[in-house]
Amino acid sequence: EPLARYPRGMAKPWKPLERDYIGERKEVTCSLDVTRLHPLLENYNLVAQQLKAEAAAAKLEADPKASEKEKAKAAAALAREEKRKRALEKQKNEVIDDPLRLMAMAASVPGADPLSMMSSALPTKASLTSTHVNVSKLTKKSPVHPDFEPWRVKSERILKKYTTNKRIAVRANFLEDTSSSNANAEESKITKRLEQLKEARAKKGRGPTALTQTEYIKHIEKQHQDLKTAWRNGERVLSLRIAIQCAKLLSDTSLPRFYPSKYVLLTKILSTFGRLVFERIKGKSEDAMTAEATESKSSKIVTKLPLDFRANDVHPAAKHTCRNWFFKTVCIRELVQRVYVELALLECHRFLRDDEMLATLMRIAKSLRGIGDPLCATYAKAYLATKLVDVEPYLLAAPGQQLTDPTADTLNDFMFCFKYYKEREFKDITAVSTGSISIEDYIDILAPALEWIIQIVGREGSEGTFFTLLQQYKDFCDSSVVLVHILSSFKSSLVSKHAAMLTSLIKQSKDNLVPRPKLYRALGVSLCKTPPPKEVRLSILNEIWKTATKIQDISLYLEVSEVFVEYIAKNFSDRELNIFLKDVIKHMKKSNLEDETTLQGYLTGMVSKIVESCKDLFKVVAMANFLPVVDFLGKSDKVRISKKLLKKFVALERTTSDPVIIHTLFDLARNIHDSIDELTYGDERRQVSELIVSVIRRVDYGRDLERQLNLYVDCRRAFTQLDAVTFELVVRVCLLVVKAHRFMNGKHNRKTSAFVKACLAYSHITIPSLNGAFLKLRLYLQCAQVALVNNMVSQGEALLKSAVQLIPEVPEFILEEHVGSDRKSKHRSETEMLPYVLNLASFLLIFPGHPSVKNGPFHLVKGLLNAVQKYAPWTKPCVSKCELYLGLVRLFCAFSQRSFAYHVPRVDSNDTLFGSNEIYEKSLEHFTDTLLTETLNQLHGVVESKERGAKEAQATLSLDLVNILLSTMTMNKKSATLVVKLYRLAAGVTQDDVKKYQNRTLEHAEAKKGTWYQDIVTQLRSK
Repeated sequence: EPLARYPRGMAKPWKPLERDYIGERKEVTCSLDVTRLHPLLENYNLVAQQLKAEAAAAKLEADPKASEKEKAKAAAALAREEKRKRALEKQKNEVIDDPLRLMAMAASVPGADPLSMMSSALPTKASLTSTHVNVSKLTKKSPVHPDFEPWRVKSERILKKYTTNKRIAVRANFLEDTSSSNANAEESKITKRLEQLKEARAKKGRGPTALTQTEYIKHIEKQHQDLKTAWRNGERVLSLRIAIQCAKLLSDTSLPRFYPSKYVLLTKILSTFGRLVFERIKGKSEDAMTAEATESKSSKIVTKLPLDFRANDVHPAAKHTCRNWFFKTVCIRELVQRVYVELALLECHRFLRDDEMLATLMRIAKSLRGIGDPLCATYAKAYLATKLVDVEPYLLAAPGQQLTDPTADTLNDFMFCFKYYKEREFKDITAVSTGSISIEDYIDILAPALEWIIQIVGREGSEGTFFTLLQQYKDFCDSSVVLVHILSSFKSSLVSKHAAMLTSLIKQSKDNLVPRPKLYRALGVSLCKTPPPKEVRLSILNEIWKTATKIQDISLYLEVSEVFVEYIAKNFSDRELNIFLKDVIKHMKKSNLEDETTLQGYLTGMVSKIVESCKDLFKVVAMANFLPVVDFLGKSDKVRISKKLLKKFVALERTTSDPVIIHTLFDLARNIHDSIDELTYGDERRQVSELIVSVIRRVDYGRDLERQLNLYVDCRRAFTQLDAVTFELVVRVCLLVVKAHRFMNGKHNRKTSAFVKACLAYSHITIPSLNGAFLKLRLYLQCAQVALVNNMVSQGEALLKSAVQLIPEVPEFILEEHVGSDRKSKHRSETEMLPYVLNLASFLLIFPGHPSVKNGPFHLVKGLLNAVQKYAPWTKPCVSKCELYLGLVRLFCAFSQRSFAYHVPRVDSNDTLFGSNEIYEKSLEHFTDTLLTETLNQLHGVVESKERGAKEAQATLSLDLVNILLSTMTMNKKSATLVVKLYRLAAGVTQDDVKKYQNRTLEHAEAKKGTWYQDIVTQLRSK
């Protein structure tokens, strides 16, 4: 052994210094004085001047020889600095009128304009003058109610719903190429006319062509592009012809199922045509006004039309162009085409007369009575309603004329005609009479247009309009087709206010064109948005549910239930909700829901609304009839609902110990856990793991620790596929042990000792089931620390041995998952291994050594050194292994102290167990000598590896060892010689960082007291 070379009484080469840890802590604490002056502080110069003035005043005040004049001068300087400080703080608190702040203020003030607020904040001068054009404001209609649904949203829904698999018959002129070309303009008119005659003669022999829906839509989109291209090329006649052709297609109702989608696509083209004509006339007026202003050289002439311009503001040349367009429109012979084109150009009436648009709308509304096909007529009325919304801000009544709503007349016409067709059982409609479509489907096709018309009539949400429309419904129509749209089109507050009356009206409905459950559903949607008065809420529910509970069709029943479950959850207690769910279960047991996608959608929506609308989730989860409803869901829907429920429960941030709630929550957690398989994405696994972990954290049985441990045992059995959950369970069990320690103040009795041992056994058994090597290592160390705190030394030793035995099994490279993706990347494991082993070594300082001679006080450290030698990346010399040995040298310097730097209460560490034992000291000397020898070998091996930056790394490590020797070892000839050699080894590297480190090391040596240190500094400074 190395100790044999040093006879008794001779100075040992590696003797650690004895340290006074308590005194060092006090010294460090005293040196941490709070300073008021720092270069990074705000207003550094101001604070410095103030401190200087305070110091001067205090010095003069304490000096008895100072004159009163000097004291007064110092006090004035101090007052001056205080004044400067207050002025700066006042300036700092002043608010600057920046644009962002003004925009935020404008956003908070209804109707405020950020630009006007900015301009008003600027200074004004009386000398500045501005010309202002006085344009009278046009009277606008009242704003629409908040439940108003714009046509854009409806049109998207129409395109998705109304499709066809049949081929669409179209005439040949629809398929002809309408694209324009400037080169053709130069051709002879006679040649062009002859070609047209030949084509017309050839087309007479052709029949209609059949297109698929996709081909038809593509051609309509091509027509839209052709219209824009023709307009850009200045071919106005061709543009009008395309618009007329599109309007003509709207008169064809041979395929009613596709008609709503066709209407949406074609009216989009017509609206584009109307916008192009409007912009053309407006541009012509502005060009003419600009030419006049240039000719007269006057700056007072307005050259731009404002948004709310009047007919008097328009130039006569633009009015002439506008009249020409209307003359062309009047020449269209067919009623449908003429009406659609005229409606597309409706806004252009603003260029002619201010009060002409309303009269035109009323005239067109009457003209629509001439369209015989009810489908075509209803959608034409819907287009009139759409254009009314577009031009509504500019509607003015003529003198002596009232500002009336033309859509109300079109709705009256519809009710009158619908009553006629209903009485004749729709036999006059070809599609229904031939059996190609049922009455219910035909009414469903009419629904989008009718709903839009009624919505426009009731857009202001006035009570008078509401009752007028209801009266017209009773007098003329009395059909559920109209009633269902009245319920859904008016604002919810108005419908809810008169819910009792509407319930009776639904009950009195005579026809079944729209089933009564759909009427109740429409009413329920409004009741959910705005609850009715409290005194009638229950009576309305009872009245509706007398009818709803008798519904045999499960689809209709769930359609109503999906809406009213939200109404009950928002306005009633969990008792009423539980009764309602019981009725739902009774109906669902009569039907097979697994194969019905629509029914599963209703059921999923119902459970989602319960979760979103309930007042107390804990009471809902504890209801007897809630989980049975969830069990009716399909697998994917059940997983989605389970996630939503658990997320809401976690968001409450409340703990629970209710066994019913806990059982329900873990049933839901098992649902999402069982959906995980080998093909599940990594991000999905993380989300599920985080959700289950959050649920586990919300369960707390208080002081009943055994019950909590039993819960964690059940969780371990239930959630086996997720490492994050298993990791959390081990951590939770460790917290149970800590809680038991706190309850008993560290003094365990027989019962609590058995409980702690059971928890540690749980952890020891569970940790090996994890996949990640470092997850296991960290948990082993954590559990060992918890065991030592509770004075379970043998259990802690077993956990540490498991950790040490696992170190050689850690691979050189480990895979790391990236959050948000399934991509994995490799990285070296030694970057995590080094800090872990050093952390483990620091814990071994306070862990008691083995009393037997065979094992000794350092048997765990010895095992750690053996394990490190077998760790794959450290089988050869490297930087991280050298850093490890440096850390272990510091560890054994701490082992040599008479009293360790830290202890665990009620646990005797090696300083108490072995003290000044001779065998203990010999073992320390032996390990210290061995570690320093290995460290020097590692330093030599780092350079031999010839890796990039090896010399710089060797220099840094050499300086690390120098600092360790200076700080922790007693200096003698051998240790001092080694310090000098190591320092000179580092001095051969010229890198800036290494040079700075050398200088700081030299300063550290100079601060040491003693002849050995002085000699070392002298040697270090000599070249």
